[in-house]
Amino acid sequence: MAREVFRDGKPPVEPRESRCPACGAPFHCGVDDPGGCWCAKVPPLPREAYIADGRCLCEKCLRAARA
Repeated sequence: MAREVFRDGKPPVEPRESRCPACGAPFHCGVDDPGGCWCAKVPPLPREAYIADGRCLCEKCLRAARA
C-alpha cells in the first residue's frame, strides 16, 4: 500500500465551518489556515463586548460590534 505524501508533510486540514451566534450565518473559521483566521486582521473587541459562550462572530457581525 502506497503512503500518501503531502506537500508540507502534513495532511490537509478540513475547513472549519461555523455558525454566527448573533445572526446564524455560516462562515469559515480560519484558525487552522496557514495564514491564520481573517478575524485576526480586525481589531479586537473590548472585553465587555464578547458573548458569554465565547463563540466566534461572522465578519459582518464582528465588524458591526466594532462600530
